[in-house]
Amino acid sequence: MFVIDNTVLSNFAKVEKLELLKDILKDSIITKQVLEEFNLGIERGILPKVKLPFKVVELKNEEIELYRKLCTSLGKGEASSIAVAKNRGRILLSDDLDARKAAYLLGVKVSGTIGVLVLGVKTDVLTLEEANQLLGAMIKSGFYSPIESLEEVLKH
Repeated sequence: MFVIDNTVLSNFAKVEKLELLKDILKDSIITKQVLEEFNLGIERGILPKVKLPFKVVELKNEEIELYRKLCTSLGKGEASSIAVAKNRGRILLSDDLDARKAAYLLGVKVSGTIGVLVLGVKTDVLTLEEANQLLGAMIKSGFYSPIESLEEVLKH
């Protein structure tokens, strides 16, 4: 259902909640390029040393061509995630503004960390209080959030 890029993975990894991300997103996937970027973050000491609990996919056929085009303006992780989401009819999860814009222009549905937390509340994986605590922890670890509380999104 979802293709997760490094921005969303990193937000959950920094607060040690990758298993929770997996519980919310079930059969979601990441690309080999996202895995490589994530591992580079671990090597550089930016991300905690953890194993990602998601299926890793390789680009195939028409995804490769789209990926190459997107790489002219985006990082490899974002470009590969968009290519896979577009080709396989999945939703892109990214907090990268440029990636979100590119995906939107290609007709790919997009969400991000806030959307994942909201989904966690709506599917009863998280309480609203737990989700807000997680959001606060992510903000403290460097996530730029357009909101301070999920009530701002859930009341609409």
